[in-house]
Amino acid sequence: MEREHKMKIYTRTGDDGTTGLFGNVRVKKQSIRIEACGAVDELNACLGVALAQFPNSADHAKPWLVLIQNDLLAAGSMLATPAGQAPRVLISAARTAALENQIDNLEKDLKPLKNFILPQGTPASSLLHWSRAVCRRAERRILSVHEKEALDPALLAYFNRLSDFLFVLARWVNLKEGGNETIWMPAGTEGAPAPGDYKPDPLAASLKKLEEEKARRKSLFEQTAAEIEKKKSAAQKNFEQSVEQARKEGKVERPPSPFDLD
Repeated sequence: MEREHKMKIYTRTGDDGTTGLFGNVRVKKQSIRIEACGAVDELNACLGVALAQFPNSADHAKPWLVLIQNDLLAAGSMLATPAGQAPRVLISAARTAALENQIDNLEKDLKPLKNFILPQGTPASSLLHWSRAVCRRAERRILSVHEKEALDPALLAYFNRLSDFLFVLARWVNLKEGGNETIWMPAGTEGAPAPGDYKPDPLAASLKKLEEEKARRKSLFEQTAAEIEKKKSAAQKNFEQSVEQARKEGKVERPPSPFDLD
């Protein structure tokens, strides 16, 4: 029976500070091409964290991010291909067009933006804003590679559109979770918050108060149940002691039938 080949996690080949591209080409780990690969990998991991926080209300958008994670592995493969060699996989222009189509569909549910907004909101929305910022960095690293060694234009367009998609998706997920959008108000402008003016989200405060009341009632119920059980045990014990005393005094000819004190 033929044994299945197992990929080894460590190879020791990178102990000298170099890593391998396709075609057995060795480059320094701090080279701009590897920096680009690392930024793309970091973006992929950020999207994994965002997916773990996705609300049920946005469930049907999960496959989009899974598909994008697959795209990012393809992008890494393209970046790991030295100049002059044909990449093993490609990101097609159709994938960028698909992102544009999804942006248009998501924006149908969103109010048009008239101001910049702060990158915050619900957990999943905030993580998507973070992913969008990492995507911008990955795009800058890819452009740095492109300045030295021409890359496929479809790869450049994809990352430019992906950051737009992640921004719109962050707003859309925030909407689906019932989060608030906070408009950027530079210090000094009318209505801008001043130090010490921060007030917690009223909805979050109300939910927290409800949870605290729920916990208090649960604790009260458990205490009451424990006290009832204690009184029941004491009553049962007193009854049994009374019956035993009556027997000793000859007042009971046969043991009484047991009964439930509940």
